[in-house]
Amino acid sequence: MRLQKKRPVFLALFLCLSFGAQAEDECRAQGPLESAKIKRVVDGDTVHFVDGRKVRLVGINTPELDHKTAQHEPYAEAARDYLSSLLDGDVYFQAAQDSEDRYGRKLYYLFDKDRISITSQLLSAGLGYRIAVPPNLSYQTCFEQAETLARSAHKRLWQNTLQWQPKAGFAIARVNISSVTRNRGGWWLETQYDLVINLPPYVADYWPAQKVFALQGKVLEVRGWQHNRKNRNAAFKAWVLSVRHPKDLREVKETFAN
Repeated sequence: MRLQKKRPVFLALFLCLSFGAQAEDECRAQGPLESAKIKRVVDGDTVHFVDGRKVRLVGINTPELDHKTAQHEPYAEAARDYLSSLLDGDVYFQAAQDSEDRYGRKLYYLFDKDRISITSQLLSAGLGYRIAVPPNLSYQTCFEQAETLARSAHKRLWQNTLQWQPKAGFAIARVNISSVTRNRGGWWLETQYDLVINLPPYVADYWPAQKVFALQGKVLEVRGWQHNRKNRNAAFKAWVLSVRHPKDLREVKETFAN
C-alpha cells in the first residue's frame, strides 16, 4: 500500500522531467547562427550590440523599466539582471522573418553558447510573457512550453492576478466577451471592462468567422498591446487591445490560480 501511494508522486516527477527535457530540446536553435558581442543590456527584452545594432528579442515581452523616474514594473529589474547573466559578452542570433520594428530595432532570436533560446529561459523563469506577432512565429511551441512551466510553478510574474488595467502598453488579462462584430477595422470583441479586443484586418486569415463568432459569451485570456482612444465616439469603449494571433487569445478552460 505504501508503494502505491508513492506512485502518483513518482509519475508526476517523471512527467515533469520529461516535459522539461522536451521543452529544452525544442528550444535549441534550428539552423545556422550568427554571433555578436553585447555592449549593453537595456531591459529584459532589449540589448545593444557593440556594432551599434539595437535588438529586440522576438516572442517575449518583459516588464518595463522606467528609465526616467525609476517607477519600474514588478520584476523589471529582475528580468534585466537575468538577461545580463545569460549573455556573457557574446551572443548568437537568428534574424526573424520581419527583421526590424518601427523603432528601427533589429528583431532577433537570441541563443546562448549551447544554442538554447534566451527567450525560452526568460519565460521559464517567469520573467516575461510569450507573445505571437506574425510573421515572426518561429519557436512558438517552445515558448509556450517554457511559459507553461513557469506558470504551473507560479514563478514571479505568475504570482500576479490577470486583472485588466487601463494603461497603455502590453497587457494580459481575462475578459468576458459580451458581443462580437466585424467591420473594415477587423473583428471587435466587447468585454465587461471599458475595453474592446480588436483582431486587425491584416491578420484576418488567422480568424475563421465561425470560430470568432463562437467566442461570444466565453471567458478569454488575451494578450497584446493596448491604447486609449482619446477622441472616440461616446458609444465606444475607451481602450483597445490588439491581438494578432490565435495563440494570444484563448478560451479559459484549464484552472490556474491566477
